[in-house]
Amino acid sequence: MAAVKDLLTGGLSELGIAADEKIVDALLFYLSELKRWNKAYNLTAITDDKEIVAKHFLDSLLYLKALPETARNLCDVGSGAGFPGLPMALVRLDLPVTLIEPSRKRCAFLRNLSKRLALQNVDVIEAAAEEVGELRFDAVLTRATFSVAELIRKAGHLLAARGVFILSKGEKAKEELLQVPDGFQVKTLSLMLPGTDIVRTLIIVTRN
Repeated sequence: MAAVKDLLTGGLSELGIAADEKIVDALLFYLSELKRWNKAYNLTAITDDKEIVAKHFLDSLLYLKALPETARNLCDVGSGAGFPGLPMALVRLDLPVTLIEPSRKRCAFLRNLSKRLALQNVDVIEAAAEEVGELRFDAVLTRATFSVAELIRKAGHLLAARGVFILSKGEKAKEELLQVPDGFQVKTLSLMLPGTDIVRTLIIVTRN
Protein backbone atom coordinates (compact mmCIF):
# COMPACT_ATOMS: atom_id res chain seq x y z
CA MET A 1 0.00 0.00 0.00
CA ALA A 2 2.98 2.33 0.54
CA ALA A 3 3.75 2.28 -3.20
CA VAL A 4 0.12 3.05 -3.99
CA LYS A 5 0.13 5.97 -1.55
CA ASP A 6 3.38 7.27 -3.07
CA LEU A 7 1.85 7.11 -6.56
CA LEU A 8 -1.20 8.99 -5.33
CA THR A 9 0.69 11.73 -3.48
CA GLY A 10 3.16 12.12 -6.35
CA GLY A 11 0.34 12.32 -8.86
CA LEU A 12 -1.51 14.93 -6.82
CA SER A 13 1.65 17.03 -6.64
CA GLU A 14 2.15 16.76 -10.41
CA LEU A 15 -1.37 18.06 -10.89
CA GLY A 16 -0.72 20.98 -8.57
CA ILE A 17 -3.00 19.62 -5.85
CA ALA A 18 -1.74 19.74 -2.28
CA ALA A 19 -1.32 16.15 -1.09
CA ASP A 20 -3.29 16.92 2.06
CA GLU A 21 -3.47 13.93 4.41
CA LYS A 22 -7.28 14.13 4.51
CA ILE A 23 -7.51 14.02 0.70
CA VAL A 24 -5.04 11.14 0.43
CA ASP A 25 -6.82 9.15 3.15
CA ALA A 26 -10.21 9.81 1.52
CA LEU A 27 -8.99 8.61 -1.87
CA LEU A 28 -7.44 5.49 -0.33
CA PHE A 29 -10.76 4.79 1.39
CA TYR A 30 -12.48 5.29 -1.98
CA LEU A 31 -10.07 2.72 -3.42
CA SER A 32 -10.87 0.13 -0.76
CA GLU A 33 -14.64 0.68 -1.05
CA LEU A 34 -14.50 0.51 -4.85
CA LYS A 35 -12.76 -2.86 -4.69
CA ARG A 36 -15.13 -4.16 -2.01
CA TRP A 37 -18.31 -3.15 -3.85
CA ASN A 38 -16.88 -4.18 -7.21
CA LYS A 39 -17.14 -7.85 -6.29
CA ALA A 40 -20.94 -7.66 -6.33
CA TYR A 41 -21.70 -4.58 -8.41
CA ASN A 42 -19.16 -4.78 -11.26
CA LEU A 43 -18.19 -1.11 -10.99
CA THR A 44 -14.86 -1.24 -12.82
CA ALA A 45 -12.84 -3.60 -14.99
CA ILE A 46 -9.66 -2.16 -13.48
CA THR A 47 -8.76 -4.01 -10.27
CA ASP A 48 -5.05 -3.29 -9.75
CA ASP A 49 -4.54 -0.67 -7.03
CA LYS A 50 -1.96 1.38 -8.93
CA GLU A 51 -4.05 1.33 -12.09
CA ILE A 52 -7.12 2.48 -10.17
CA VAL A 53 -5.13 5.38 -8.73
CA ALA A 54 -3.73 6.43 -12.11
CA LYS A 55 -6.54 5.59 -14.52
CA HIS A 56 -9.47 6.50 -12.29
CA PHE A 57 -8.42 8.97 -9.58
CA LEU A 58 -5.65 10.96 -11.27
CA ASP A 59 -7.39 10.75 -14.63
CA SER A 60 -10.49 12.29 -13.04
CA LEU A 61 -8.49 15.08 -11.45
CA LEU A 62 -7.05 16.08 -14.84
CA TYR A 63 -10.45 17.67 -15.50
CA LEU A 64 -9.63 20.38 -12.98
CA LYS A 65 -7.08 21.67 -15.51
CA ALA A 66 -9.91 22.47 -17.93
CA LEU A 67 -12.51 23.63 -15.43
CA PRO A 68 -13.17 27.39 -15.71
CA GLU A 69 -12.32 29.35 -12.57
CA THR A 70 -15.79 30.87 -12.78
CA ALA A 71 -17.59 27.50 -12.59
CA ARG A 72 -20.01 27.52 -9.66
CA ASN A 73 -21.13 23.90 -10.05
CA LEU A 74 -20.68 20.86 -12.28
CA CYS A 75 -22.36 17.62 -13.20
CA ASP A 76 -20.87 14.29 -14.19
CA VAL A 77 -23.07 12.54 -16.76
CA GLY A 78 -22.97 8.74 -16.73
CA SER A 79 -20.90 8.87 -13.56
CA GLY A 80 -20.61 5.09 -13.10
CA ALA A 81 -18.38 4.53 -10.08
CA GLY A 82 -18.00 8.29 -9.61
CA PHE A 83 -15.48 9.24 -12.26
CA PRO A 84 -14.60 12.01 -12.82
CA GLY A 85 -16.99 13.84 -10.50
CA LEU A 86 -16.36 12.27 -7.09
CA PRO A 87 -12.55 12.68 -6.95
CA MET A 88 -13.07 16.30 -8.08
CA ALA A 89 -15.58 16.82 -5.28
CA LEU A 90 -13.06 15.46 -2.78
CA VAL A 91 -10.44 18.06 -3.64
CA ARG A 92 -12.89 20.92 -4.32
CA LEU A 93 -15.17 20.90 -1.30
CA ASP A 94 -16.33 24.40 -2.27
CA LEU A 95 -17.81 23.16 -5.56
CA PRO A 96 -21.27 21.54 -5.75
CA VAL A 97 -21.00 18.32 -7.80
CA THR A 98 -23.98 16.39 -9.17
CA LEU A 99 -23.47 12.79 -10.25
CA ILE A 100 -26.03 11.62 -12.83
CA GLU A 101 -26.17 7.84 -13.24
CA PRO A 102 -29.05 5.61 -14.43
CA SER A 103 -27.92 2.41 -12.65
CA ARG A 104 -29.56 1.86 -9.26
CA LYS A 105 -26.66 -0.26 -8.00
CA ARG A 106 -24.07 2.32 -8.98
CA CYS A 107 -26.13 5.09 -7.39
CA ALA A 108 -26.28 3.04 -4.18
CA PHE A 109 -22.49 2.87 -4.21
CA LEU A 110 -22.14 6.60 -4.91
CA ARG A 111 -24.58 7.60 -2.16
CA ASN A 112 -22.96 5.28 0.38
CA LEU A 113 -19.47 6.50 -0.44
CA SER A 114 -20.49 10.18 -0.37
CA LYS A 115 -22.08 9.63 3.04
CA ARG A 116 -19.08 7.72 4.42
CA LEU A 117 -16.77 10.51 3.23
CA ALA A 118 -19.14 13.19 4.61
CA LEU A 119 -19.21 15.01 1.27
CA GLN A 120 -21.77 17.77 1.68
CA ASN A 121 -21.12 19.05 -1.85
CA VAL A 122 -22.23 15.88 -3.69
CA ASP A 123 -25.70 15.06 -4.98
CA VAL A 124 -26.54 11.78 -6.73
CA ILE A 125 -29.38 11.60 -9.26
CA GLU A 126 -30.57 8.19 -10.42
CA ALA A 127 -31.58 8.94 -14.01
CA ALA A 128 -30.40 9.19 -17.58
CA ALA A 129 -29.22 12.68 -18.53
CA GLU A 130 -32.22 13.15 -20.83
CA GLU A 131 -34.57 12.65 -17.86
CA VAL A 132 -33.07 15.44 -15.73
CA GLY A 133 -35.09 18.58 -16.28
CA GLU A 134 -34.75 21.81 -14.35
CA LEU A 135 -31.08 21.82 -13.36
CA ARG A 136 -28.38 23.87 -15.11
CA PHE A 137 -24.61 23.54 -14.69
CA ASP A 138 -21.56 25.65 -15.48
CA ALA A 139 -19.67 22.48 -16.48
CA VAL A 140 -21.04 19.20 -17.82
CA LEU A 141 -18.48 16.38 -17.75
CA THR A 142 -18.15 12.82 -18.92
CA ARG A 143 -15.34 10.36 -19.51
CA ALA A 144 -15.49 7.82 -22.34
CA THR A 145 -19.21 7.32 -21.73
CA PHE A 146 -20.35 9.45 -24.65
CA SER A 147 -18.95 10.93 -27.83
CA VAL A 148 -18.92 14.73 -28.09
CA ALA A 149 -22.00 14.71 -30.32
CA GLU A 150 -23.84 12.31 -28.00
CA LEU A 151 -23.09 14.39 -24.93
CA ILE A 152 -24.39 17.55 -26.61
CA ARG A 153 -27.52 15.74 -27.75
CA LYS A 154 -28.25 14.00 -24.44
CA ALA A 155 -27.14 16.67 -21.98
CA GLY A 156 -27.17 19.96 -23.87
CA HIS A 157 -30.22 21.10 -21.90
CA LEU A 158 -28.20 20.83 -18.66
CA LEU A 159 -25.58 23.36 -19.77
CA ALA A 160 -25.84 26.91 -18.44
CA ALA A 161 -25.70 29.74 -20.98
CA ARG A 162 -21.94 30.25 -20.64
CA GLY A 163 -21.16 26.72 -19.53
CA VAL A 164 -18.66 24.21 -20.91
CA PHE A 165 -18.72 20.55 -21.82
CA ILE A 166 -15.51 18.71 -20.87
CA LEU A 167 -14.70 15.21 -22.12
CA SER A 168 -11.57 13.10 -21.79
CA LYS A 169 -10.47 11.16 -24.83
CA GLY A 170 -7.51 9.12 -25.98
CA GLU A 171 -6.17 8.58 -29.48
CA LYS A 172 -9.55 9.05 -31.19
CA ALA A 173 -9.91 12.65 -30.05
CA LYS A 174 -9.42 14.08 -33.56
CA GLU A 175 -12.22 11.92 -34.94
CA GLU A 176 -14.52 13.18 -32.19
CA LEU A 177 -13.91 16.80 -33.16
CA LEU A 178 -15.38 16.19 -36.60
CA GLN A 179 -18.69 15.28 -34.98
CA VAL A 180 -19.26 18.58 -33.15
CA PRO A 181 -22.48 20.14 -34.47
CA ASP A 182 -22.82 23.72 -35.70
CA GLY A 183 -23.24 26.33 -32.99
CA PHE A 184 -20.40 25.07 -30.81
CA GLN A 185 -16.69 25.81 -30.65
CA VAL A 186 -14.00 23.41 -29.49
CA LYS A 187 -10.64 23.62 -27.75
CA THR A 188 -8.38 20.74 -26.76
CA LEU A 189 -5.89 20.31 -23.95
CA SER A 190 -3.41 17.41 -24.05
CA LEU A 191 -1.91 16.33 -20.73
CA MET A 192 0.27 13.52 -19.46
CA LEU A 193 -1.53 11.25 -17.03
CA PRO A 194 0.68 11.19 -13.90
CA GLY A 195 2.29 7.85 -13.15
CA THR A 196 1.89 6.64 -16.75
CA ASP A 197 3.11 7.32 -20.29
CA ILE A 198 -0.47 7.98 -21.40
CA VAL A 199 -1.51 11.26 -23.00
CA ARG A 200 -5.07 12.33 -22.29
CA THR A 201 -6.84 14.86 -24.49
CA LEU A 202 -9.48 16.97 -22.82
CA ILE A 203 -12.07 18.29 -25.26
CA ILE A 204 -13.63 21.57 -24.13
CA VAL A 205 -16.83 22.59 -25.93
CA THR A 206 -18.72 25.87 -25.57
CA ARG A 207 -21.65 27.45 -27.38
CA ASN A 208 -20.85 30.14 -29.94
